[in-house]
Amino acid sequence: MAWMDRATHVLRTHVPAGSRVLIAVSGGPDSVALAHFLRSQLYTLVIGHIDHALRKGSSRDAAFVRRLARVWDLPCHVKREKVMAYATARGIGLEEAARVVRYQALAAMAKHAKCSAILTAHTADDQAETVMMNFLRGAGGTGLSGMPHARRLGPSSKTLLLRPFLRVRKEELLRYLKTHSLPYRRDPTNRSLRYSRNRIRLAALPYLEKLNPGLRERLTQTAEIFRQEEDFWCGEVVREFRKTVRQNGPAFTVVLPRLLGYHKALSRRILRRVLPGSSFQDIEQVLQLARSPEERGCLEFPGGWRVRREKKKLVVFRKRAG
Repeated sequence: MAWMDRATHVLRTHVPAGSRVLIAVSGGPDSVALAHFLRSQLYTLVIGHIDHALRKGSSRDAAFVRRLARVWDLPCHVKREKVMAYATARGIGLEEAARVVRYQALAAMAKHAKCSAILTAHTADDQAETVMMNFLRGAGGTGLSGMPHARRLGPSSKTLLLRPFLRVRKEELLRYLKTHSLPYRRDPTNRSLRYSRNRIRLAALPYLEKLNPGLRERLTQTAEIFRQEEDFWCGEVVREFRKTVRQNGPAFTVVLPRLLGYHKALSRRILRRVLPGSSFQDIEQVLQLARSPEERGCLEFPGGWRVRREKKKLVVFRKRAG
């Protein structure tokens, strides 16, 4: 199946024809290819650009995207965000801060433009890098499943985030751009080894690819396998979560005899649902507290989350700021 057919299949599976969608366009090759490709599809298109304000010249990328939108007669929304200030205030890395700020801004843009979906240009190469990064961090099945083709932006969000190019190689998109004589921008920070993803992309994967030709394809295949298993686990977790966890406003009460009666793999996933964004080490600490013979104790996690042991139950709540 040609890559355009694969991308079209993903689109039609998740977004009905005629829908209004927001395309995240950075000005780079992948997102320009996505926007151009979507012009041949049966959707109402809106272009969105987030200026992260992390380097000189970022405003020129925004200007490039605006010009592209004018040439293609598409509405365009641009927002400048102070990612550095966001990262400093929250004590997180620039890569993580940029990701969080970007999706928050895109979600607000999509709501304002009345779009039912946000489309990003993540490719199979991006997926391979993500799986490798998560593997090096010690991730389990969820991390090794990489990025999903589609997900909701939040538990209560109606906006869909869709990645139609997730099975498309970057080299295929570069050929597409050349065929159609499409201009695009190059972000110089993509060559900097300061960022962990760039180190994976520019150093680790090329070296490993020499030792194991076809590694990127196998990494994306690994993601597909783990994604299917995650889909299975999701149904199991939801069913047992309802039997094990009670919610009282923003707080959760976890019944320990039931939680500890499960296979450890299921216990971990139930706790991860209570504590979204928690690491493997965080969950192991909570399980250790749950098994403690002292039947008391308290743990604190980033984001203000607290887990308190009260005899046969765990109480999970968020500490109020201030």
